[in-house]
Amino acid sequence: MKHKLWFDEENDILMFQIIGDYATEEARGSEALMRNAFENRPFQQLIVDLSQAGPMESRETRKIQNESMRKAGVTHTAFVGAGAPTRMIARVMIKLGSESLPSQFFATAEEAISWLKGQRRSK
Repeated sequence: MKHKLWFDEENDILMFQIIGDYATEEARGSEALMRNAFENRPFQQLIVDLSQAGPMESRETRKIQNESMRKAGVTHTAFVGAGAPTRMIARVMIKLGSESLPSQFFATAEEAISWLKGQRRSK
């Protein structure tokens, strides 16, 4: 997988950088990767960096990715680095089956981290 997934230990946030096109098979494999990364972690928050992302393969890919995030236990998602067309696609992805997953778009990772940490306090 050319995409990058890592856990930001300092901020307790899972980071996912999508690089280039995102295929359906990659979306299918993301649930296990996220679930493993969240193991024994106090928060299940995710930052998705779309600054180098290409298109998602299909509507099915977006639906599978959304379901994978839900099954992996993601509680909040922050999207970073998205242009207008990518933000539109991401909003559609969020609405495809995630009525309870708070999400926002940010220009920088720092803004995203601040928002995610604020969501922890609002519980």
